[in-house]
Amino acid sequence: MLFSSVQRNTLLAQSNVCADAEISLAMALHGIPLQTPYDSQFDLSSLSGDTYSDADIKDIIQNKKIITSSLGISNLVLPDTAQSAEIKSTRDDNVLPLTRLFSQFLQTPHIIEAKKLEMLNWMECVQISPFEQAKQPLATDFSHVFIQGEGFAYLWQLADKRVFQVSIVYKRYYQTAIIITIVSIAMLIMLVFVWKEFSSLENRRKSFENFTRKIAQGNGRIPDEIPDGSGALKELAYSFDSMSSHIQRLLKVQREMINAISHELRTPIARLRFGLEVIKDEVDQDNLMTIEALEGDVEELNTLVDEVLTYGKLEQGSLNLHFEDTNIRQLVDGVLQHNSLLLSHLKVEVAFNEDESGVLADAHHMHRALQNLILNAAKYANTKVRVVFHQDAERWQVDIEDDGSGIPLEDRDKVFIPFQRLDNSRTRASGGYGLGLAIVQRIAFWHGGAVLVDESSLGGAKFSFIWSRNQHKNTLS
Repeated sequence: MLFSSVQRNTLLAQSNVCADAEISLAMALHGIPLQTPYDSQFDLSSLSGDTYSDADIKDIIQNKKIITSSLGISNLVLPDTAQSAEIKSTRDDNVLPLTRLFSQFLQTPHIIEAKKLEMLNWMECVQISPFEQAKQPLATDFSHVFIQGEGFAYLWQLADKRVFQVSIVYKRYYQTAIIITIVSIAMLIMLVFVWKEFSSLENRRKSFENFTRKIAQGNGRIPDEIPDGSGALKELAYSFDSMSSHIQRLLKVQREMINAISHELRTPIARLRFGLEVIKDEVDQDNLMTIEALEGDVEELNTLVDEVLTYGKLEQGSLNLHFEDTNIRQLVDGVLQHNSLLLSHLKVEVAFNEDESGVLADAHHMHRALQNLILNAAKYANTKVRVVFHQDAERWQVDIEDDGSGIPLEDRDKVFIPFQRLDNSRTRASGGYGLGLAIVQRIAFWHGGAVLVDESSLGGAKFSFIWSRNQHKNTLS
């Protein structure tokens, strides 16, 4: 309604200004001055001194331009001339000056009636038509205005007693206003329905999200009743619940089987170690190397069993983590000292600030994670391994880099998959079982962090162990 009101006033004002300009031009181009300067909104006195032909007058009236600024000031631009006139007063659609202006034009004796009729037909914003309702001659040649719809009309009686109705052509705004109103109401109704549907859908989505999050964490099942009017989310939720239960059963069976096998393997491994130790005392020197090789295989098998059990405990979260003040530099130095023989052929750089090496972590598992990362870098490094420590207000970070061949971008996620091997260069000949990095990833997870793989400035791979400063506040089991 506000828009329609503003549009109505704007169109009425534009029509009045246009009619004012055309009537004023018709008089000024014939050299007829206005009775008072306030009868028109344009000062066209500069045109009265020249003589214009009928063709010039027609061209000027039909090809004029009215430019209205955002402030409501109108400029009248005439063809083939640089003259323009600014509106002198803001009268909006005040009809009194227009009444006097029309009266002067229609009653002036300086222009014959036929010429006036011709010029009125040239005008865009003024129209003329016979007044059929006149049954008898009018008392005066120009009658007072009367209301016709939204505008005004004037009765003009010619010398032959014919009566014409002269009126301003007002631009229509009803259709636009009605369309805008109908469209606005329709959009409002549609938005209300859409908002209600989205609100309902959002509530159901949040409920479903809570259920699925609990299922993903293994902390429950979907309740019997789910708020879902259409039933689509309810069916989907029950399908998720059934699938989750089945997966949980499979994972439970798998973990129990792996743990059982790993524990059961300890007994025969112990027997093998004891038997090989006994045999060593009874064999000659030629067979001693074979016995020692078998002992190495048994030790390798025992290490594999330990890693499988460790990974299984980390995977199912059955370990108790004890966060305490830990000096990360001391942990790294301990790993380097304990594995000095394996690292003797490499140059190891450690970039730590002694004053900023204190962290909160589970020292035992952090030591295990750093050892796995450093030894993994040592396997593939050519000459150098670098260990760098960073920290900020939210987290701690240890980067382990090497100058080896690196890891292709498409394979970087695969290195954390248990027993996953990327290529022939990373087979068992290089040592390990494919569990070291998987264990590191689980340790980082329980520390509230992650392990990222990137390209090192040394040319090889860079593993970044990142963990949160606030994870120790949570209760982990």
